[in-house]
Amino acid sequence: MGFNKGEWSELYTFLYLLLNPNLAIVDEKLKVIENNQFQIVKIISSDNRYKIKDDMVIKISNNGLTKEYNLSYISNQNRLLLEKISTHQKSRGSFEIEGITPLVDDLFDGKKPKGSSSVKGDLEAIVLDKNLKRAININYSIKSNLGRPATLLNASTHTNFIYQVTNIDDDIMKQNNAINGRKKLLNRCKFLSKNHASVKFVSVESATFDYNLKMIDSNLDRLLANILYLSYKQNQKDIKKLISNIIKDKDKYNFYQKKIGDFANAVAFGMMASKKWNGINEVNGGILLVSKSGEVYLLDLIYFKAVVDKYLIDNIKLESPSSTRYKMFEIYKESGKYYFKLNLQVRFK
Repeated sequence: MGFNKGEWSELYTFLYLLLNPNLAIVDEKLKVIENNQFQIVKIISSDNRYKIKDDMVIKISNNGLTKEYNLSYISNQNRLLLEKISTHQKSRGSFEIEGITPLVDDLFDGKKPKGSSSVKGDLEAIVLDKNLKRAININYSIKSNLGRPATLLNASTHTNFIYQVTNIDDDIMKQNNAINGRKKLLNRCKFLSKNHASVKFVSVESATFDYNLKMIDSNLDRLLANILYLSYKQNQKDIKKLISNIIKDKDKYNFYQKKIGDFANAVAFGMMASKKWNGINEVNGGILLVSKSGEVYLLDLIYFKAVVDKYLIDNIKLESPSSTRYKMFEIYKESGKYYFKLNLQVRFK
């Protein structure tokens, strides 16, 4: 059974939490601020429930059947899993870990621990909140530093932004579109600036994504479009630095940062570009973060939402998806007017 590094990391996190049920809550710099707030009581996977009793993990199937696993066996398997994930050279693509396959087949009935990719949550658990002194159902997102940094917002036709270009003619359009090479997007942007072209945001191409952005803030589409275009004009992908370059006034800077934080929070925990969003996040618990050394920390949404937002702002960047697929900075003409598109993709640093 082959998984990619992200999927293997989800399995690693699942097993880690069975072995270490007390969640260590960290701040935006990953320093532990609380390690006795939440305790995993039971982990829920589509057809099964998994709970710890004494030195055993008990798997309870929907049909009522139970099976027990010794914690020392789970621990040995997870150490092997961490070693294989860490030493695997390729950051992309699926690979097999022979020694783990029997555990996956048995513990998860041959299925992946996580369900559909259309679901934001990666792990569902019954967690004892020691403040409330009761158990609550929580969904978490898993982000791993064991492989390639995860994508926060995937590129698609829904994430296209449309801009109008003025003060150009057909000859400028043809010259611009003829620019190719590895840095063609930066060079096309420079070419337009050099020829005194004016660029103005028009709209988000997808009505669904536009609706979702306006659910967060009525002007979020323009704010993101401005940052996206300037990321090429200034050759800068770091979102915090882009905001600093745009805004010098402290109050306005805080405003921009708050709106980008709201956007990142929505994308991380609920909103998808391709589906009309109701404004409610699927993930209510926060991010389970796997460190390079294998510890799993919690960025908690319940009591430390501001910390989670700050972590997101500090740790995301814009990324250029396929310029050919999305025809970025490729000027086209409609009703005598000139336009081009840029695609929004956001990745963790």
